[in-house]
Amino acid sequence: MNKIFSAIVIAGLGSGMLSGCIEEVTPQNGYPSLEQVANAPGSFDNLVANLTGNLSGKRLYSPADNRAWDYGYTSLFLTRDVEGQDVVPVGGANQYTYWYQSVRYMAAGYSITQLPWTYYYGWINDCNVVIKNAGATDYAEPQEGRKVGAGIAYAMRAMYYLDLARMYASKPYGEDHNALTTIKADELRTADEAMHQERMTWGEAFDFILKDLDYAEQYLASYKRTDKYTPDLSVVYGLKARTYLEKQDWAKAEEYAKKAQQGYTMISRDEYLSRDNGFNTPNSSWMFATQFKPTDPNILTNDGDDSWGAAMIPENGFGCGYASNYGGLMVIDRHLFETIPETDFRKMCWVDFKLDDMSKADAINALKAYSNYPERLYAGGVENANYGLGGYCVKFRNAAGKADVKYDAWCVSVPLMRIEEMKLIEAEAAGMQDEARGRQLLEAFAKTRDPQYMYGQHNEPYYNNQTSAFQNEVWWQRRVELWGEGFATYDIKRLNKGIIRSYAGTNHLESARWNTNTLPNWMVWTFISTESDYNGGMTQNPDPVQPAEDSPEFKW
Repeated sequence: MNKIFSAIVIAGLGSGMLSGCIEEVTPQNGYPSLEQVANAPGSFDNLVANLTGNLSGKRLYSPADNRAWDYGYTSLFLTRDVEGQDVVPVGGANQYTYWYQSVRYMAAGYSITQLPWTYYYGWINDCNVVIKNAGATDYAEPQEGRKVGAGIAYAMRAMYYLDLARMYASKPYGEDHNALTTIKADELRTADEAMHQERMTWGEAFDFILKDLDYAEQYLASYKRTDKYTPDLSVVYGLKARTYLEKQDWAKAEEYAKKAQQGYTMISRDEYLSRDNGFNTPNSSWMFATQFKPTDPNILTNDGDDSWGAAMIPENGFGCGYASNYGGLMVIDRHLFETIPETDFRKMCWVDFKLDDMSKADAINALKAYSNYPERLYAGGVENANYGLGGYCVKFRNAAGKADVKYDAWCVSVPLMRIEEMKLIEAEAAGMQDEARGRQLLEAFAKTRDPQYMYGQHNEPYYNNQTSAFQNEVWWQRRVELWGEGFATYDIKRLNKGIIRSYAGTNHLESARWNTNTLPNWMVWTFISTESDYNGGMTQNPDPVQPAEDSPEFKW
């Protein structure tokens, strides 16, 4: 595990020996010098392209192994989402139980804590390399022709640090403005500093993130991207909206959420539920995305089984994948599903629990309402996972027309930011200033999903212990709208919530049916021990304490 500390130190230095040709992919594996970049044609542009090109499809944690959760940024969506209550990793072959059920292994001494540290600080180093090679060290004016590259690097670095601050913060910002978050490893940090460095407070983290975003906003002001796989000004606005939401600066969160929405339109019912393009192809609502390509190592080898598609897409016909063939499904929490009205079209993203009471023939017939491949869904849930069908996710689809094509079915795009998130940020931020105005925005949003939506129907008393009825309504919309997109833990921590997994009829697994009235301790991630051991300045988060037994059933 010593390689982690070395990666963090290098992230502070931002230079070193290049392994491989400068015209090819360099991040995470090598660190070009300023002279090498200056002398190699097109090298700077390639470094910039790698900032987003390495988000998905590459084994950055352990390249020599085939770990089912080592496929990049979107894998972290699931590590966070299963920590709460809304995403349930069922089936004996599910590979995300560390973060769901065996939380004791998230302690500092276990290698599982290495995953986010390796990923994030490798990506941050890539940003630092671009910033240095742009001539923008310490926010200096970039060289001519390199402002856009610097702007992209600042935007990406800010996104990573916002993630890290939220994952590692010892307490939510609303509870303690001075709680410690994560380590700052910018392009200026030296190896000596890396060995004697404390974590940033929330305030210091916000200042750093927002400064990066201010410069990104400046340098990307006139940038016109060719696709949605690279951040532009709208994404910078969206990242500012996320940051100000976390900071509870409601006016700024509302301002930037509104700015971010310009030029986008919400996804329609037909687009949302499309059996060809459902959540696999950028559309008018997607602001930022990542993609899996046929040339990615995670697609080319190991039958593509360590990829987003293997984990989340259930309809392939070539005998591979956890969600379809190996018995490792991601399903929705039963109670959350049952709170979705029949008139809300989003309910069709998950198979109704009623099908579990049907015969095989009747269930397969009923599955035709969800999929063109009902027999595959039945086999995946009932026969392969020994779980059933209730809550089975069909939100994410195979690449259009590729369901039977190895492994092109999983060469899909995944959203990293959508206008719907911005609309919900705008509604929450507006409502925290003027509840009537926020409620109006929330109702307008909700009625695009459920024409019969009535305000107040999703404010369960239990969840009202920390936040207002209005915020609970917004949170419910976020839980349903953004399910599986990596926001669950962030929201639980931001709102200082507990979780409920144990209740009558629950579909949560035994030995993981835990209820908490406070923030679960395992959502405050520990740092890999090699960082805390070698960095004499930092304070470590406590190791998570796994509940000794299931909780008594909660009564709704």
